[in-house]
Amino acid sequence: MSKRLLTVTILNLTFLISSAIAELKVATLHPLMTDLAHQVGGADVMVIPLMGKNDNPHTFSPSPKALAKARGATVYLASGKNLENYLSSLKSTLGSSAKLIDVGRTVPSRKISGSDAQYICCPNHAHGAIDPHWWHRVSNMQKAARVVAKEFGKADPSNALAYKARAVAYSERLDQLENWIKRETSRIPKQDRVLCTAHAAFGYFCKEYGYRSLPIKGISTTQTTSASYQAEAIKAIRGYKVKAVFPEKRANPKALKVITKETGVRLGGTLIADGADNYEVMMKSNVNCIIRALVSQ
Repeated sequence: MSKRLLTVTILNLTFLISSAIAELKVATLHPLMTDLAHQVGGADVMVIPLMGKNDNPHTFSPSPKALAKARGATVYLASGKNLENYLSSLKSTLGSSAKLIDVGRTVPSRKISGSDAQYICCPNHAHGAIDPHWWHRVSNMQKAARVVAKEFGKADPSNALAYKARAVAYSERLDQLENWIKRETSRIPKQDRVLCTAHAAFGYFCKEYGYRSLPIKGISTTQTTSASYQAEAIKAIRGYKVKAVFPEKRANPKALKVITKETGVRLGGTLIADGADNYEVMMKSNVNCIIRALVSQ
């Protein structure tokens, strides 16, 4: 092998090695954070999702086996706002080996309030507590994309501009989604904009798009409902002349079936409350369900 060819070969190998080292390994603790990591990171990141498709984010915590799979990740993305109650212990476990990003902390919070909704809350989400379902407001996801791009850029400066560009492109797509949601919502008469759901996951959505939230359960899908609360919910449904009650993926529909039987209100389509593989698909699916059920025929 000639000296020049040897030099070129060494340079090529050096480039390949440096490229492999530059690849950013990211662990995610929520399916929407997995989607966000892909949208912003593109081919420059290796995303390791720790939460399975069938896991409930209100009860999930990463197993030792899952954490072992994420070994070597330098960034961990959490949804935040107290949804993952294990973050403190995870941060202690990681030490200085990785940065844990509480993405939800960076977007505006909405507190539980009885002024625009009726709640039955678990002890951890009583009146005045933070609603953790921040992603149901599109502008929150846009801000989250900018935050993630900035954090990825810190961890991997060589691709910082690429992360920023992807976040901008994603935000522009979300602008189109936002405009579409507003157009669709405008089709529903204001008096019919009551979103009666299995649990209190749609407060940000309702506040942003002009609905009144009427959840049958509290923040968590695992919470049971008492007979007295069901009676209160039935009274509220009749009082607000609710047109449809919406079950949710992962939420037990038993309480809803009792209520719809008592009120005669029909079940709407199944909403996705706690996350999906693709944010845009989730939002479109939810809005289409709501429109089909609430738009006057």
